[in-house]
Amino acid sequence: MMGTFWAWHYQSLIPFWKLSLTGRKKIPWSKPVIIVANHRSLVDILALYKIRRPFKWVSKRENFRLPFVGWVLALSKSIPIDRQNMRSGMQFIAKAQQSIKEGSSVIIFPEGTRSKSSAMKKFREGAFLLAKRMKVPIIPVVHIGTEKTFQSGKKSWILKGKATIKIKVLDKIPLDIIDALSIDELSDYIRKKMEEGLQELENK
Repeated sequence: MMGTFWAWHYQSLIPFWKLSLTGRKKIPWSKPVIIVANHRSLVDILALYKIRRPFKWVSKRENFRLPFVGWVLALSKSIPIDRQNMRSGMQFIAKAQQSIKEGSSVIIFPEGTRSKSSAMKKFREGAFLLAKRMKVPIIPVVHIGTEKTFQSGKKSWILKGKATIKIKVLDKIPLDIIDALSIDELSDYIRKKMEEGLQELENK
């Protein structure tokens, strides 16, 4: 929970960011799940701690070297992944499996990297492979607004000013659906659910 404390601390230092979340109770405290979320900004990592549940991030290794975000990742003992190294991908699966065995949930951006638009990128298979191997449910989370926290450009650290960030926890994907679908089918199924959830947030 140390990561949650520090993320809340950083959020509180930026009073012109307004965060709201619905559906927190859908995420259990004591049973491990795999949380998948869309990815729009580095601020996603800080904002999604508003879930206030114990979990570990799976995030690309470069993020661990960033100020603020990297410190939160390190404090929460999150799992680094090197996207250029196949062996690292296998190590990510092994470390994530161990975390789940120890009772910790993990949160993954299935897009792998930030989207430059409101449309999600193609999902990678890691989260869905992990769910099938470990026999744990998947809980999708969608959010909007984090892309408006910094000026345009992936490497920009210049704050834009006011931002309204909305987060919604969607319904759990149960094990019977996870078992019944192939990895590609499961990816497409969850992507559709998340697209519908994003549309609902945009229309509010």
